[in-house]
Amino acid sequence: MVHYRRFTPADTTLLKGKSLEVLCREALNTENGASKLWARPDDRIFDVGDSDGRKIFLNKVADLSSAVFGEMCLAQEKDLQALLKMEASEIELSDLTTATVYDLNESEAPAGSQFIRGLAYWLAIGDHVLFVKTHSMTPDLVRQYLDWLLKVRGAVADPGLSFELNAEFDKTMTAGDIGEIRNLRVRGKSAPQVITVEHETETKEVSTSRAVKDKFAQMAQAVPMIRALFGDKEAESLIESLGPEEYLAVEAHVKVRGRRTEESRKKFQSIANDLADETDAQVQIEGKDGQIRDGDAILRTRMPFHLPHEGSNLLEFDNVADQLQEVYSRFVKDGKIKA
Repeated sequence: MVHYRRFTPADTTLLKGKSLEVLCREALNTENGASKLWARPDDRIFDVGDSDGRKIFLNKVADLSSAVFGEMCLAQEKDLQALLKMEASEIELSDLTTATVYDLNESEAPAGSQFIRGLAYWLAIGDHVLFVKTHSMTPDLVRQYLDWLLKVRGAVADPGLSFELNAEFDKTMTAGDIGEIRNLRVRGKSAPQVITVEHETETKEVSTSRAVKDKFAQMAQAVPMIRALFGDKEAESLIESLGPEEYLAVEAHVKVRGRRTEESRKKFQSIANDLADETDAQVQIEGKDGQIRDGDAILRTRMPFHLPHEGSNLLEFDNVADQLQEVYSRFVKDGKIKA
């Protein structure tokens, strides 16, 4: 999965007109009197500073002229890897059980090596960042590393710069801007409603979900859904059991499975747009090129990547660079971001 972020510092005057790409390039060009940072891998190691002793190695990093592209590796101090030795032995596991098993043990990395717990391949182009992450690597660790690279190691950015990589960036985007919709989730905000339950002579005050438009704010609309899920008897019992401070929350999660038709695509997108515009419920719309959550658009998309060999946890460096640049160009061409 390719993730998108945008560099959006609170005080842009501290940048002196420089983009994130330019600052990364300048940081890597800094010299210690003998060589530039590009040639000093030990000086590109960032200590996360947590109790796990995690460190991030900026391993391969390249100036692509139009962008800066790199490979981050997440390692952990005194890390152990579980290993199953494929040599069977018979052992007594209890007074009643003697079993033949393989030996399960833990091993440290060989001397001069580190176990890798996560990877991130990242591309900085202008103020845009696209990245692919694996395993324990997180977007915040990518942000922390770049913050350290610019402010501390390279010292090319003002220490007071608020370094943010924004995921939620465009409140004006609609469902049509994130490609074909694949998933629609509506979670209502709870608001007390006085309702009359069918077959009851008294009213109950409960909090209900406001889901598809404002109709779901009424419990009278929610009760049929509850009955359809649990049956009449269980639904009535559940409503009866509610205390004065309790409420029912209704969440709708809709997917279209199977071979899609053009008609269903258009209808699903139309419904999603209407929901995002009109309801005050919490709406999450997922498409092939991103996600809209609470009115904010989050861009991401899937891309094929070459592996060095079948089953590998690594990606081919040059191929990832090409694919991330392809995603950037496509997002710009489709009007999802501005170059």
